[in-house]
Amino acid sequence: MVSELIRLDVEHARHLAVHVLSALGTPREHAQEVAAHLVEADCVGHGSHGISRLPSYIDYVDNGILDPAARPTTLTEGRCAVVSANWGFSHVAARITTELACEQALSERIGMAGLVQSTHLGRLGAYMEQACRADCVALAFVGGMGGQRLVAPFGGRAGLLGSNPIAAGFPTASGVPLVVDFSTAAAPIGKIMVAAMAGERMPSQSLVDQHGQPTDDPNTLAAGGAMRTFGEHKGFGLAVVVELLGRVLLGPGAFGHDQKSEIFRAQGLLLVAIAADAFRDLADVLGDAEQLRDLIHAVPPAAGFDQVLAPGDPETANRHRHAEGFSVKLGAWQAISDAARKVGVGQQALDAAVIP
Repeated sequence: MVSELIRLDVEHARHLAVHVLSALGTPREHAQEVAAHLVEADCVGHGSHGISRLPSYIDYVDNGILDPAARPTTLTEGRCAVVSANWGFSHVAARITTELACEQALSERIGMAGLVQSTHLGRLGAYMEQACRADCVALAFVGGMGGQRLVAPFGGRAGLLGSNPIAAGFPTASGVPLVVDFSTAAAPIGKIMVAAMAGERMPSQSLVDQHGQPTDDPNTLAAGGAMRTFGEHKGFGLAVVVELLGRVLLGPGAFGHDQKSEIFRAQGLLLVAIAADAFRDLADVLGDAEQLRDLIHAVPPAAGFDQVLAPGDPETANRHRHAEGFSVKLGAWQAISDAARKVGVGQQALDAAVIP
């Protein structure tokens, strides 16, 4: 089944998101930053972290999980700084966490910072790109998300871990970084949400039902099933590493006693930054990274592939392709529209976002 697509204008979609977020009581500058982050995610091809998230954000506010008026604060400074999002929109807090880690890396060759009391963080790749613009190599680990109940361990039929995403970024001579950003689950929760909203099946059997049977039904998660890790035991092993670094090492649960929902209570982001010139001349490092991308592109493609792509290539191509507009599935747009109207956003703002 092919879902109908609704094409949205980038600028007006951003304005729509600002209207929705502002209507919730989000400070104007934060609403603008979060809206830009969401639309950028759509433009680079990650709609699961785009404006289709707005309905869930409204639900979080309605249920007291997210405080739209909250502003980030720094709990500890210096080495291993810890930032609190204070249960507000956490895109702003994650950007600040990245800044702190990079500042330390640029002065001491390596830096770390943690984020606690956070909600949905958005696209981790955005923070990797931010670090690369500062000539830092970056690593991000998010553990404890989902109340440790979304993803079943290899061989299990009940959820134990969160989707435990991991990301890395490396700057290059061209200024276009090599970026890896993926969930250790077979499919990120956002894509499962989008598929459920669109009334579609998942492209692979990325979940298990209550009996441990693999399934492609996205509604299985809400019915007591669980997500699977990618790569069987290898993906599960990596998910455990992310849990250890993002939750156990950082200890976000100690800060989460006032969170009503277990979805985010124990969630932690560990951001590690390394100065790209930590070991040798910056120009040499950036040049060798660019050369590696060229070597990847030079590999002859296998049957069914037009070209071998390097990490970050799809996002770069999508960013150019969607400079003026991007598409969302009809089901997602209907959910966005209903949510916007619910908080008092007028039909005019919705109509303006749609490209006829």
